[in-house]
Amino acid sequence: MVCLGNICRSPMAASVAASLVSEAGLDAAVTVESYGTAGYHGGEPADRRADAALRRRGWPAGGHRARQLTAGDLRQLDLVLCADRDNLRAVRRLAPEQADKVRLLRSFDPQAAPGDDEVPDPWGGDDAAFDEALTVIEVACRGLVRELAAPPR
Repeated sequence: MVCLGNICRSPMAASVAASLVSEAGLDAAVTVESYGTAGYHGGEPADRRADAALRRRGWPAGGHRARQLTAGDLRQLDLVLCADRDNLRAVRRLAPEQADKVRLLRSFDPQAAPGDDEVPDPWGGDDAAFDEALTVIEVACRGLVRELAAPPR
C-alpha cells in the first residue's frame, strides 16, 4: 500500500496510516510506503511544518526521505492512495494498466462529499493549514484501516 502525495501530505499520511495499521495488528499484512510523483524533492526530509503537525497530534515524525514513484514500484503495490486528483492522474499515466489500484485517499473518508474529496494542500500555509490537512488525513486513514481490518466479503 502507498500513501502518496507531495512532500507535505505524503509523510503525514504515511505516518498516520502506519501507526493505525500497527494499532490494528495488521503489520504482517500491510506495509505503508510514501512516494511522490515528481523527483525534485528526492532524498529530502519531510517539510518541517508537516513533522511539527504530526508531533502536535502525537504521531511519529522524522526520518522521512522523499522518493519518486516509478512504474516498477506501481506494479509491485496493491493499493496506491493519492492526496489529490493531480497526483491521481500522474500515477495513472505512469502505468495505465495499473489504474484500478490507484484511488484518492479520501475515498476511505465517510465525510468526504463528491467534489470535496482531496486532501487540502497546506504548502505555503501556516500551522493551521497543516493541522487541517492532518485532520482530513486522520479521518481517511481511519476509514482505510477499518476497511483493511474488515473480514473478506
